[in-house]
Amino acid sequence: MAQEPRRDQPVRLPNPSAQPFVAALKTCRFFAVLFFWVAMVCVLAYAVAFVLTEWVGLYDAPRPAASPAAPAAVPASAPATAPPAAPSAPSAEPSPASPSAPGPAASSAADTRDLRVAARMARPARPAVGICDEVATAGKPAVAHPAMRLLFFERAAGAAEPSAPAPGGTPKFFGVPAVPAGQAPPKEAPKDASAPTPAAPKDAETKGEAVARPETPLPEQQPLTAEERRARAEYCYDVTLNTLRPLRVVGVIASFLLGVTLFLYLQIALLGRLSGIRQLTSALFFMILFFATALPWESIFEGFRANVFYDFPRLVAAHGERLAGGGGDFWEQAKYFARFFGLPLVSLGLLVWSGLQFAAGYGESVVANE
Repeated sequence: MAQEPRRDQPVRLPNPSAQPFVAALKTCRFFAVLFFWVAMVCVLAYAVAFVLTEWVGLYDAPRPAASPAAPAAVPASAPATAPPAAPSAPSAEPSPASPSAPGPAASSAADTRDLRVAARMARPARPAVGICDEVATAGKPAVAHPAMRLLFFERAAGAAEPSAPAPGGTPKFFGVPAVPAGQAPPKEAPKDASAPTPAAPKDAETKGEAVARPETPLPEQQPLTAEERRARAEYCYDVTLNTLRPLRVVGVIASFLLGVTLFLYLQIALLGRLSGIRQLTSALFFMILFFATALPWESIFEGFRANVFYDFPRLVAAHGERLAGGGGDFWEQAKYFARFFGLPLVSLGLLVWSGLQFAAGYGESVVANE
């Protein structure tokens, strides 16, 4: 008697030719992954734009300051007349232009001063000698001043080692080298005032020790002015607007193509009698819900603006109204955050869950049959 099969045992339909279906499913999976990541990037871009607008304040331009009122015109009045000048008191000192002639005492003093100046100019020039040198005059022995001798003995007593005798000729004083007799002293070249003076080496560097170089302080960053902040906000606004406009179209098209790709994948898995149908069906329905959030309903129903790919200028305008009005009531705040931030998060969650279900169905339909 033949043994009847148990009813609780799962029965799988025979699938002798599953390889062609597996190759088709691999092709569908490649395009499904491509459209999935394109739609993910588009949704994330709109979510990041809301964060930059609301919490970072990247597009908040300062308001232009009100121009100060012009001062009131002062009525013209008659010029004030200057008070008459008081008569000046007579000076006690004689004026140089005074016609009065000097007395006999003043004229004798001036004559004596002129005679002294003329005698001083008529004296012959003395030869230049050193402080400690002796001057020999004709017919008289060399005489040195007592103060010069005292200075010479003090310098000689304080020296540690005796210096070499200077050669004959021009005397040597104060460390100036002697010049041979019959030769003129060399002229020093004039120093350039603009040339930098070399700095004296430090003790630590002279001894060979490591010296820490002082670090150059970084310049302090000055705060931006109102005009610079306004220009930066306008530049960031233009860049974001030009980026989100094409992403809006690309995101809607990628969502539609992803849904079509999942539908084809499910049909091929059903025709090939493969497993994982439950996960693939769940992924397709979650994908349909995601496409519903990405579809531009405003073009179909007038006034219905709930869309994950919102209009960016409307977001900036609504943000400016919130800042100007102080926030508004609770329901306005709830509608604002649900429209521009809550819907992108819900759409992102539907897309991620659909991708996870699709990955589970792909593992049972393709990986298990390889």
